[in-house]
Amino acid sequence: MQYEVTLADVSFRLARIQAAVRQAVFPLAITGAGISVASGVPLLADCVAGVALAEFFRPHLFTYHPGRFYDAYRRILQHWRAAQPNAAHRALAAARFHVVTQNIDGLHRDAGTVHLLELHGNLRELRCPRCAQVFQSQLVWRARVPHCPGCGAVLRPGFSLEGEPVRHFSRAVDWMGRADFVLVIGTRLEMEPVRRLPQMASRRGLDVIEVNRDAEALVPLILGRD
Repeated sequence: MQYEVTLADVSFRLARIQAAVRQAVFPLAITGAGISVASGVPLLADCVAGVALAEFFRPHLFTYHPGRFYDAYRRILQHWRAAQPNAAHRALAAARFHVVTQNIDGLHRDAGTVHLLELHGNLRELRCPRCAQVFQSQLVWRARVPHCPGCGAVLRPGFSLEGEPVRHFSRAVDWMGRADFVLVIGTRLEMEPVRRLPQMASRRGLDVIEVNRDAEALVPLILGRD
């Protein structure tokens, strides 16, 4: 069964959920943008450097206006990498959850999560589409549009743009097949293929617990880390 818990009703289910957490051998969380709101990371409806985030993640801007894309990228890099993990990120790390995230902000890694799949990539890297080299994102400060130091191609961001394949999905499927406790935090899982993961858990008879609001308060409470 898949159900949502909120601050208003968590007390009715808290004992059962905490017991399941204590018994779990392979606890798994799937996270999205909502987990990072309390850290100051914006949502898709927001704008950065005059560019709507929804537009920023579409390939059209990068392909036809790389200067505007990288102007926004630098602002995002500067702001998001200055953000700090909140209590929800830290609770998942302390409870040694395996985490599958759609986020590119790096906050799960900063919190100390060891078992982490970043399905959409990350802000830490730039990739060359021609020679396949990977570079640290600091290269964006050297030119308005960064180029590969080796072959001169325009570098691509280290994260997937809309419509591009996600990464590590086969491993995420493997993790879901092994999971015995599943949390979905800060995402409605409306996109393919990630929306399939909780469906797999439900077919196995696992409860899938959703936290869509107040993750920084609810997740530590659920995990007994408050």
